[in-house]
Amino acid sequence: MSILSRREKEKPSKRKKPTMPDTLEAFFGMEGPLAQLLPDYELRGEQLRVSEAIEQAMEEGKPCLAEAGTGVGKTLAYLIPAVRAAYKGKRTVISTHTINLQNQLIQKDIPLVLSLFPDSEERVFPILLKGRGNYLCKQELDNAHNDIFLMTDPSFHRVEQWARKDECTGDLGDLPFSYANWYELTSTPETCRGQECRYYNSCFYYKVRFEAMESNLIVVNHALFMSDLALRLSDPNAGILPNYDHVVFDEAHHLEDVATRTFGTEFTSRRIALLLDRLRHMRGLDLDKTRLQTIEDTASRMFVPFQQSPKSEFYFDEVLETETRSALENQTSITCNSISELEKDILEVAKQDETLRERLEGIARLCGRAREELHQIFFQQDENAIRWAEVVHQTRSGKKESRIHLHLTPISVAKVLDTALWQRMEGRGCVTMISATLSNSGGFSFLRKRLGVPENAIECVEGSPFDFKSQAMLYVPGHLPAPAPAAEYAEQIVKEIERVLLLTEGRAFLLFTSRAMLNTVYDQLKDRLPFPLFRQGDLPPNRLLDNFRASGNGCLLGAQTFWEGVDVQGEALSCVIIDRLPFAVPDSPITKARSQAIVDEGGDWFNDYSVPQAQIRLKQGFGRLIRTRTDHGIVCILDSRLIRKGYGAEFVRYLPQASRASKWAGVERFWNRDSAPKQATTESAESED
Repeated sequence: MSILSRREKEKPSKRKKPTMPDTLEAFFGMEGPLAQLLPDYELRGEQLRVSEAIEQAMEEGKPCLAEAGTGVGKTLAYLIPAVRAAYKGKRTVISTHTINLQNQLIQKDIPLVLSLFPDSEERVFPILLKGRGNYLCKQELDNAHNDIFLMTDPSFHRVEQWARKDECTGDLGDLPFSYANWYELTSTPETCRGQECRYYNSCFYYKVRFEAMESNLIVVNHALFMSDLALRLSDPNAGILPNYDHVVFDEAHHLEDVATRTFGTEFTSRRIALLLDRLRHMRGLDLDKTRLQTIEDTASRMFVPFQQSPKSEFYFDEVLETETRSALENQTSITCNSISELEKDILEVAKQDETLRERLEGIARLCGRAREELHQIFFQQDENAIRWAEVVHQTRSGKKESRIHLHLTPISVAKVLDTALWQRMEGRGCVTMISATLSNSGGFSFLRKRLGVPENAIECVEGSPFDFKSQAMLYVPGHLPAPAPAAEYAEQIVKEIERVLLLTEGRAFLLFTSRAMLNTVYDQLKDRLPFPLFRQGDLPPNRLLDNFRASGNGCLLGAQTFWEGVDVQGEALSCVIIDRLPFAVPDSPITKARSQAIVDEGGDWFNDYSVPQAQIRLKQGFGRLIRTRTDHGIVCILDSRLIRKGYGAEFVRYLPQASRASKWAGVERFWNRDSAPKQATTESAESED
């Protein structure tokens, strides 16, 4: 079960019934409940200071920005103030980016914290609330019996059997197998009938939402929280979440990206086709198939100009000349009109066919939403938005195909969040943003600017309690040239990578800023190393990580997925190699637009945007290595700009203060001085990032 409700409580502990200390210092102190519960507990001043900053912000109704380095224990640092707030009648929402951290919170961390408080079973009610798309819709399950395509799929009948079990939660996370067409069995705001639905009182999704109304500690993800903010912009009473007093954003360094997606609009080249397929597969529906094909063909012609670009990401203006744009906008208007006519016809059929009425009305609303968003993409006037497209290559049923994604994206989410979040929470409660990697150059200037954080925010930056000087070495090979394109530069760094890996006997993460470089290095290393190589993309990330741990001396080559949120403790991971400084791709449309906006305001796009962003990203990659006090190893960054460029010193200054070397002899001395092996373990704990 993914939900902790009043009915699901752990067995009572045999230890002495806890009492509530008056202060956080007493709570975290050596005589406090944490020390009594946890063996080998030690007071960490960094953890206490983070927790005190958060509780102060909650009491004063101010924002709080907190960076808690690896090993600080940031989860307990914010959970204890949140539970103390619950005892005062306050409701807190905890928002994370990853599913793993949500599960850890609800299954491990929150139960542990509640065991520290007296009578917590009657005072604190935690729950995990996911987005609508994670829950099976009983109405859509019924509707599927009219879908010829779904009814011929054996996996669909397995879903039916699962849904009939008394213990079924309807949660995709509890489905014991993968089901490719899950999206066909969930509701959307357009297809959900709410209180008019016959299953409203037993709906899996609304059941969890009803429980959330009684909860005072709600765990969600950033996407759901931002969706709630977006709904409240148009109607303050239309939110997904119940009203709350405080919110804690863990993994807060992801907020700008999530807000960008939420407050933007995306339209894919397959969207109309998938919508029409629902109608084609519907048993008993008599619609003109030729007309449906005409609508699909009309819609597909909108994407032709974008398919001809040599780039994978580009502005509309880069492929649309004046005449082409005029023709495309005309084609878009025709498509919108066609969808409108189809919507009317579907509603007319729905009036005449009671058996299909509910499903057809939902599809009609989906048509309306598609028409509105398509119109926004091409015609909405917004000075704070850009229009761009990306070409995404995929393999379906063994065939490669390209899909076009059209975007209307806000340049600055700070302007949106000012209204949706900061003004709404002003004087009412606390918004805490916390991560192991949140600051740049020792402060929060970058985050404040990007998210529009109010000036009165309380700040707290606490480094790791680990002894990085003795536990880790930062090696930047001084003899390497500055990074170059993948094929050329790979030849220059592979020899250095091989030398490092032979020293550490594998046991390494190789982190890349591009898939092109990852693949090029993999191809050159696969026949040269005596260690197993694992490449991102060859298997799902979790299986890849399991195989890496099991190998004992493997080398995992990863891109974005493995830069954060991955925790391998002990000598199983003794080396992290990073190919270059993780600057954002400078010619991506969003990066270009945001950089230009900074220049237009008189700023320096490189120092005000690119460098801070890369600093945070580099700290995430560096943080993969040292996870406990007994870890030991090398972080090798194959980018000589760290020691040759002025801005390089700024990067190094705010990384964990490890030993340093730019020559190989120093690396060998560091590695060989501690010949005793570390306590080996391949346990995975949820990352502190």
